[in-house]
This record gives sequence, C-alpha cells and structure tokens, in this order.
Amino acid sequence: FNQVWQKSVVNARKGRLGAMAKSILVIGHGPIGHSFIEKMSAESSGCQISVLCEEPRPAYNRVMLTQYFEDRDAEKHDKMKLSYVTEEELKELKVNLLYGRAMSIDREAKKVSYASQKGAETQTVVGYDILVLATGSFCFVPPVPGMTIPEKKNVNWPDDPASRPEGVFVYRTIEDLEALLGKAKSGAKRAVVIGGGLLGLEAAKAVFDLKMESHVLEMAPYLMPTQLNEIAGQVLMKKINDLGVHVHCGVQIKRVVLDDGKVTGIELVEKGAESPTILDTDLVIVSCGVRPRDELARQCGLKMGARGGVEVDAQLRSSDESIYAIGEVAAIGGNMCYGLWAPGVEQAETLVLNLLRPGSSVYRASDLSTKLKLLGVEVASFGRSADFWFKGQYTGKDPSIKFIDSKDDLNDTYRRLCFSADGSKLMGGVLVGDAKDYGKLLQLSKKDDLAGNDPVALAFKLPPPGSNAVSDGGDGTGLTDDCTICTCIGLSKSQVRQAIIDKEAYTIPLIKKACKAGTGCGGCVTPVGEVPKLLSHTLKKLGKAGASGICVHFPYSRKELFDIIKVKELKSFKEILEVVGKNSDCSDGCELCKPVIASILSSLWNDHALKAGRDQIQDTNDRFLANIQKTGTYSVIPRCPGGDITPDTLIAFATTAKKYGLWTKITGAQRLGMYGAKVNDLPDIYKELVDAGMETGQAYGKALRTVKSCVGTSWCRYGQQDSVTMAVTLENRYKGLRAPHKIKMAASGCLRECAEAQGKDVGVIATQAGYNLYVCGNGGAKPVHAKLLATDCSVEECLKYVDRFLMYYISTAKHLQRTAPWLAELEGGIDYLKKVVIEDSLGIAADLEQMMERNRANEKCEWKAVAYDEELRQKFQQFANTKETHDSEQIEYIDMRGQRHPNLYSPPDITGPALYRKEDSHSSDWEWIFAGLVSAYPKNGGLSVKHGMQELAVFHLPSAEPKEQW
Repeated sequence: FNQVWQKSVVNARKGRLGAMAKSILVIGHGPIGHSFIEKMSAESSGCQISVLCEEPRPAYNRVMLTQYFEDRDAEKHDKMKLSYVTEEELKELKVNLLYGRAMSIDREAKKVSYASQKGAETQTVVGYDILVLATGSFCFVPPVPGMTIPEKKNVNWPDDPASRPEGVFVYRTIEDLEALLGKAKSGAKRAVVIGGGLLGLEAAKAVFDLKMESHVLEMAPYLMPTQLNEIAGQVLMKKINDLGVHVHCGVQIKRVVLDDGKVTGIELVEKGAESPTILDTDLVIVSCGVRPRDELARQCGLKMGARGGVEVDAQLRSSDESIYAIGEVAAIGGNMCYGLWAPGVEQAETLVLNLLRPGSSVYRASDLSTKLKLLGVEVASFGRSADFWFKGQYTGKDPSIKFIDSKDDLNDTYRRLCFSADGSKLMGGVLVGDAKDYGKLLQLSKKDDLAGNDPVALAFKLPPPGSNAVSDGGDGTGLTDDCTICTCIGLSKSQVRQAIIDKEAYTIPLIKKACKAGTGCGGCVTPVGEVPKLLSHTLKKLGKAGASGICVHFPYSRKELFDIIKVKELKSFKEILEVVGKNSDCSDGCELCKPVIASILSSLWNDHALKAGRDQIQDTNDRFLANIQKTGTYSVIPRCPGGDITPDTLIAFATTAKKYGLWTKITGAQRLGMYGAKVNDLPDIYKELVDAGMETGQAYGKALRTVKSCVGTSWCRYGQQDSVTMAVTLENRYKGLRAPHKIKMAASGCLRECAEAQGKDVGVIATQAGYNLYVCGNGGAKPVHAKLLATDCSVEECLKYVDRFLMYYISTAKHLQRTAPWLAELEGGIDYLKKVVIEDSLGIAADLEQMMERNRANEKCEWKAVAYDEELRQKFQQFANTKETHDSEQIEYIDMRGQRHPNLYSPPDITGPALYRKEDSHSSDWEWIFAGLVSAYPKNGGLSVKHGMQELAVFHLPSAEPKEQW
C-alpha cells in the first residue's frame, strides 16, 4: 500500500509541475537560493532549473564567513570548506549554473538580461516560466562624508567597491574578505568597524585576528541594541573590551578623513564629549545593517514592501503571478524582511511545496530567536513572538512585562528573563556570557505556562522547586520531550526516542547512525549522559532487553566488575578477560571495556599505568601521561599542591617551556600549563621537571586534579585555620588516586569561601573549632552545590572521612560518573552517605581505609618512572624503526600576545578509501623495509614507521588469521 501511495504522489507531483511550468530561473545563488534549488531538485519535478550567480563561485556558507580567515582557500573555487555545492554536483542535479549579474527583468517577455562577469558590453538573455528572486541584501553605507563616492554609485550593484574610497570596506562576500586580507598584507595596522551589531562584531573579530588594532564604533548607547537591553549590551561591551577590542558606544560620526583618496582616519564625537576628535585608522569596515537587494524588482515595477523588499503573500508570490521572492529580499505581507538564515530556509521550503501543489502551504512568520558566539562570547536572545523585539519587551519599558535580572560580576555573565504580568508565562529573555540553557528557555517561552518552574529559579539558574518539577516521563533525564537532548546536532528528546523506535536503534552506535545524536562532542552519549538513560527507558517500555554490562565482553556493571576484580585479586586485562570475560571469539576487548578496566586496576592496585601491558588499555591521554591537543601535540601540567610554589620552581618551569618552545598558560584549574609538546620530547620534559622538584599533576587522568586554597591564617586577617597547609595535606595524600571521573578539592580558611570549596567534590571550610566538610559538589557543564557531610572536624577526622567517602564512591560509581550525579542516584542521598562514612552503618569503614592506605603506599610519580626508565622511554619514541624524528604536525604557528600559538585550523579530513592499495600494484614494485623489532610492538596495538619522508602505521593483531596479524 505504501509503495502504491508513494508512486501516486510522485505522479501527481509530476502532473502538476508539467502543467505549471517548464523552466524555473533563480536569481541569486546564496544560501537561501541554493536551499530552494536543493529542495526543488529532490522532487524530480522535471523542470529545468537555472540559477544566475553574481559571485564567481557557487553558493557557500555566508553565515560562517569569518571562518574564511582561517581557511583562505578561494583558489579552490567551488571546493572551499565553506562551499555548499560544486559545479559538478549542480550538473548532476541538472541545474544550469549561469555566472553573471542580472541587469533587468522583462516581465512581459519573461526574460532576464544579465552581464557576464568578464564585463562584456553585450548582455545575455535567459527566459523563465517561473522566476524566483533570492537576491539577498546589500550592506547599508550611511551617507557620511568621505564614506562613498556618490558619482560612482552602481544602481545594479550597491556593494560595488568602486563606489567607495580606497580603505572603506564592507563585510559580505569572499571578495570583500580577500580585499581585507590584501590590505592587511600591505601593512595596515589599525582598523575601525562602524556598527556594533552581529556583523560588526564578526568583522571586528576578523581584523583583530589579523593582528590589527581593532575599534568598534556604535552610535547607540550600547552594543546590539536591536537584540539586547542596555545592561546586557554593557556586559557584552566589557567582555569584548577585555579581549583587546576597543568598543566606542554613543558616538557621532562626522566624516571619514581622506588623504589623496585614501582613508587615514575618522572624525567623531565620543559619548559625553563636546568637540570632535580624529581616530587614526588604515581602513574602515562599514557594518551598519543590510537592505534588501530589490533594485531589479523596482526597475520592472513589482509592488514593493513598506520598508523595501519585494512584497509577497503567504505563498511567497509577488504582484506578478510568475515571480516569487524568498530570503532577505522578500517583504512578507509587505511589512517584514527577515535577515536571518533560518527564516529563509523555511520560505524556500514553503515555496517548493506551493510550486508542487499550489495553495498547499503558507508562510506567516519565523522565530527571530538566535544564539550566537561573538568573539568567543555567548550571546542569546529569544522571545515568544516578534513583539518581544519590535515592541521592545526586552527593554523593560513595557508595563505588561515583568522581568528579573541576574548579573554575575565575577564571571561577567548576565541574563534577563521577561515574564507575563502575572508571572505565569516566559515571554523571552536575553543571555550574555552563558547561554547553555538557551534551548530549554526557548522551548519554555513557547509554552502556555512555566511547566512547574519558578521565575526566580529560572533567572538565577536554581533547581526547580520539588523533586518532580521536571516531567521527564520517568527516564531520569530531567528533560521534557521538546527539550534538546543533543545540543551539537540540535535534536530534541522526542526526536531521538522516535529514532530508537522507528529505526530500531537499540544501541548507542545505531542511534548515532539513525539520527546523528552523539556525533558532535559526544557528551550526551557517555555512560552518564542523557541518551543512554533515554535508550534504557525506551527499550524497557518496548519490552526489549537492553544490552547489560559495560560491553559485549563483560555483562557486568562497573560496580560489579570492581567487586569481582577486588575479590579475585586480578591484576591484568588479560587475566580479567580470561577469568570473567565473555564472547571468547573476540578476546581482545574493545574501546568500551579497556578504559573501564584500566581505571579499576589503577583504583585498586595503583600500579604504573604504562607497565605490564597496561599502556594498551589506556585512553590516549593516560597512554602518554599528558593531554593531547587538537594539533596532535600535548599539554604538560605539573602538580602544584595547594597552589603553594617557590620562585625557583617557577623559574624551572619557565626554563623548560622556553627550551622546548611551548605556549604557557595558567589553566582553568589555576595550575601552570605548557602546551605544544611533541610526544617524543615528553620524557625529556618530564625529567627536567622532576629534577626541579615537580611531579605529575595527572591533568590527563580521571584522578585528583588539584586542591584549591586561599591563604588562610598565613596572611589573611579573616583566616580561621591554616587552609594552605590543609590543601597541601589533602593534595599530597590523594595524589595519584584514580577514580571513575576527575576529582577536585578546595580548602577555604573562613566562611568567606574564597577557594569555592562548596563547588568541589571534596571541600573543607575552616571554623574556629576545625573544618566543615562538604562533598559531591561539581562545577563544569552541570554545576551542583556540595552537601555538608560533617561539622567542626579536626584534620585527622577530615582525612578519615574523606578516605572513606572517596573509596566508597570509587567502589560504587558508574564509569565517568562524577560525585554529584552519583550522590543524586544514591538511595537515601546525603543522609545515607553520612551513615556509611561517619557511623559505619555497613561495617566497611576499615576496609575502605585499608584500600586507601594500599593505594597511597603504591603511589609513585608516573613522570619520574618514565624519565628514568629506558624501556618506558621507548614507548614515546616517534618511530619503531629509527630514533630519527619528523615534523608530523604540518601546523602553521603564529605569534600571539608574545607567544608561539597554532594558527586556527580545522583538523584534516582523512576519511574515505585508500589512495593506493597493494592489490593495484605488481609484485615487482614491492620491497622489504625495516619496520622495527617484533618485540617492540604491543599486542593489539600499533606503532609508527618512518620510510623516507613518509609515515606508516603498523598494527600487530596476534589473535587474527596469520595473514591478517600485521
């Protein structure tokens, strides 16, 4: 039945299209024009589609235009990283691509005249049955003296660079950016951007990244005035100023200063000043908003919108029944031209449906909500309707709207949430600096109530009142069906659930394939992420048994495996596989079970991670005792107990970093970090640091990271206890302790809490009588306040309780589960934990303490072992067959703020079939080369081999068939 129905629909479509039109001409091959072409081509309509492209290349991603400064690949023509489509792909779609600028429309003859890009005097004519205007917009250049050359105005091309003096630029196309790059290469040092909106800030980032002194001039009192209220704009301005971009708001621009036709400065009146000053500059970028490219429509007499653009009805049809408009040039109902990408795509889809089945779809309006990242600063603005912006509801001046402001001066974040007068509905909001819950708030603003949330709690990011405030259907995700579960791909919980059901995606890999969830950062599909919870709950409702255990080799939970390995005293991965592993036909384990087992072995026995074959079951970071970075190099972060460090240690750290040309930074955890180390240099770097008295900080491991402290009674006049000594004691006691996830601690010397102990896994706050002990606080993506475990403890009591708490957590938590979600799932919560840790209700306190003592007794600096063990050093050798090294990075480095810094880039794409296969060659072409000693190759692992200037990856798989073992 379905096949018959689908065939009937296709035939009906073909019939209607055949009667409707023979040819469709699209003027404008930008993102929206191409969206229409893609959707129309997918319908197999039988129409001949032609597109007239003004730029010298097919459609590309104009939304991500600033990315071009990293790619700089215009020479690739239609194969840039920003490209949407190649010329060859358009041919395959049977789309006729025409390069040229449309000059006029003859509506009676249904023909368009265009001039080729080569500037031919004669114009070419192309006919149409249906004409789609997707001409987009042009940059508005205000009539300020010196900003334009009026006599050179081009009516057919408003953005014509010839109509502006040398040094005045707009920010719209690849050619605009190439011109900016040319100016930078010629020695430009200072740039002024006129306009503090989205495009203006994007342009400011571009010239800032080109190492120019960057100034932004905004006539309004604050940045982004059409999306943000004044406080939000001021917070954004402060954050951008802090980045090194100079922002001037409330200015009056008098003129562009020219010398022999070239820009040398701008005359302006600063906010509060009485007389003008001249700001010297080498170039000006105008970004004062856009206007619809409607000159063709005006010339041919189409009805125009009240503020420009082509007036169209709900079916995107103009006053001429054969001409339609979409995107920025379409004035919906004669009133509104949308300048965003998403509305244009919606219009393209509506138009396709109407051309297929006239009257089948209408376009009324689009959501203007948006989330952006400007110069690294998150900014979001969302609303229930367009009234939120057009009626200024976000400004706080509408008496029917009540608002709550939340401002965090420590982190420079701000949010304003606007509610209906009775507080029952979320009308919209503004977020600056932190927009993580934008998706949730946007969905909530479309509802008829607050879904059980409290306005104050929403504004200040507090947990909703009541344990059942969020209706998640019992799956434990804390998300409603319309909430986003995968933020990278933008999938709601209901979409992922439907993929599980409809496409029988009963495992995480199948879910990734079915709907792409988890293919971004992967956070939602970790063992403690929301997707596994949803999967388990959905399978249970379907009456299907979900996969039990951590993988096919071990049908046990992490807790069960921990107990088995502990009781049986198993010490190696091989031994664990043989004793408790399943699925013997695949006896080498997998990427799921190896890191889990590695963590358990370290937590129980704390033997060196790289000895006795344990290196082959570690994650990449643990494998080399450092964090791998996007360049393929590593970061090295030594331990600094309690933040207490001597000047000599600082000097030694700096000397090593300078010797190896490494970038240095105080890390997010307030530790010393050096970045850019090559893997073959790591043993020597470790040795230099160890010889200077430092040791591994285990920033690479799921282990204790750091213990933050204030200065306590050592210096502070408010200190109640010696918090520095306490922090050093804690860090030295628990260093090297491996756990299901990273552990962070802090020690504050008084109730002022300068060390933020109540946001850590373990935190102590000094009192006159001792320390209050807090546990299970987490920062990161989902911050959780710590819970009070004990009060007025002595140092000895603190250490005893922390010993028990940590080993109980390590023994019972899931893999990659931090202490806060672990406690949330622990039946009885903090009260139960108090009974176990303090009252010893389970009678296991002595066992937990013994486990900690064994762990501490086996703790040794992993860096030191590598530095002085030749066998371990060889594991860091770049190639198996030679001690020579080779620059494998192929990364361009630039100077940034006085340090060597990798130029921003996208990782190479190495997917696809091999370029050369053995089967394609003659046997005489092959010869043996030395690839290292067999004994050097780890079982089920690989090493690199150098052959001339090439590198090979050689893997040893002893369990495979003889011919497949290498």
